[in-house]
Amino acid sequence: MSERLYLIDGHALAYRTYFALTGSGFQGTSRSGEPTAAVFGFTSVLLRLIEKESPDYLAVSFDVGKTFRDEMFPEYKATREKMPDDLRPQIERIQEVVDAFNIPVFVKEGYEADDVLGSLSRIATKQKVHVVIVTGDRDLLQLVNEDVSVSLPGQSLADAKLYSPSDVAQKFGVTPDQFVDYKSMVGDKSDNIPGVAGVGDKTARRLLQQYLNLENIYSNLDKIEPRFQKKLAANKENAFLSKKLAAIVTDLELDFDLGACSAPAHGNFDIKKVEQLFRDLDFRTHLKKVAMLA
Repeated sequence: MSERLYLIDGHALAYRTYFALTGSGFQGTSRSGEPTAAVFGFTSVLLRLIEKESPDYLAVSFDVGKTFRDEMFPEYKATREKMPDDLRPQIERIQEVVDAFNIPVFVKEGYEADDVLGSLSRIATKQKVHVVIVTGDRDLLQLVNEDVSVSLPGQSLADAKLYSPSDVAQKFGVTPDQFVDYKSMVGDKSDNIPGVAGVGDKTARRLLQQYLNLENIYSNLDKIEPRFQKKLAANKENAFLSKKLAAIVTDLELDFDLGACSAPAHGNFDIKKVEQLFRDLDFRTHLKKVAMLA
């Protein structure tokens, strides 16, 4: 069995844990009044991952601001609600947790964490390492192949599903390679990706099953039933814009040292630093778990 590198999608996991816990009534406040729901949830997932999955390597990526997609399409993600006021400072705390465990963080100006994760996956698999991406974002499913799996949360934080190529096909009716083409037609309301107006899930899947990709669909437009032919023709520009917006970049140059990503274990992180941080955050249950790693 090959060694495994777990890549954590920092912002996506922070959002997911924040809304999962606050939505369930979790107070998420330290004795000093600091909001901690997202930090607690993120740290819970991290510790569970280390304990249950025993990864050989770990790394994290965070978003760092505007990207080339915003320049390409100023309305990109414009419909999203702004980050909750009590979540913003928790991102910094999460970064402190990651730093305390001596887990490398990778970011790239002008690109999203998705692009960094995609590029890290490409680099790592060339080194014969199996990659598992831990995220709350289905967009990462386009990266799935025999050497890359994606872990998405289920109904609870502890209920995660690991997607292989066959799992993606079974769940969504398209292959990982077709995921971007699918999104190019159906769009994405959360990212404000337009897609093709009037083409929905069933039609997009049927077209991809028949023509394999967006380019072939447009090359065979005259063979498609008239009502969808008209919609596709009228929205061709939006379709190919959507494909550019949805496609994850996988060829970024990153300073990646696999050895530096060794998962937290005895001797390779400062346990006193972690314990002090957990005391500051009143994470008493986590204190017991981290002692087992030392």
